[in-house]
Parts: sequence; structure tokens; C-alpha cells
Amino acid sequence: MNKIWILLLAAVLSFNAQAVDKKAKKQKGNTAYTKLIAELKLSDDQKPTFQALQKEQKEFMAEQKKRSAEEKKTAGKPFWKARTAKLKELFTEDQMSVWKAYQAKQKAAREKKAQEK
Repeated sequence: MNKIWILLLAAVLSFNAQAVDKKAKKQKGNTAYTKLIAELKLSDDQKPTFQALQKEQKEFMAEQKKRSAEEKKTAGKPFWKARTAKLKELFTEDQMSVWKAYQAKQKAAREKKAQEK
């Protein structure tokens, strides 16, 4: 009888440990981006505009995946130039410096990843 109780207790504990692991996995995300948003300290007026710009970028990047390399270059240059101009209008100088530092860090990470391939 004691063996059954021990087995039952072990089963309950293992299920509980698995449930905790699943919760930890769900909380993942782009922590660097989340940290950036906190560092930017966007005002209530800036948040919806920034979110709209991010949505616009996401849609553009989805379209870019369908294009050839040459089409990507020709479509990308004006888009990124316009986006940078919009960000300069939206951000303060401090926010823009935080944004540029984040972009530089992301670029370095992409280059490092490309070299590893």
C-alpha cells in the first residue's frame, strides 16, 4: 500500500513540474524588444503612432519575403528612409539615441549570425 502512495505522489509531483515548465516557456518572447520599449519611455501620445509604424514595418517585411533580391533593394530604400524620417519626428533626441543604439546592436547580431553560417 505504501508503494502505491509513493508512486501516486511521484506522479503528481512530476505533472506539477511539467506544468511549471510550460508556463516558463510561454513567457518567452523578444526580451530585447520589450526592454527597448521600456527604455524608450514612450508617452501616451507616442505609443499608438509607434505601434502603427511597427505594424507597417511588419507588413512591409512580409511583402519583402515574396520579392527577389533586386526588388527588395529598390523597394527597401525608400521605405526605410521614410520610416527613419517618421521616427525622427516621433522620438525625442534621447529616444532616438536609444533607438539607434538598439539598431546598431541588432545589426551587429545579424552580421555575427551571417558569419557563423
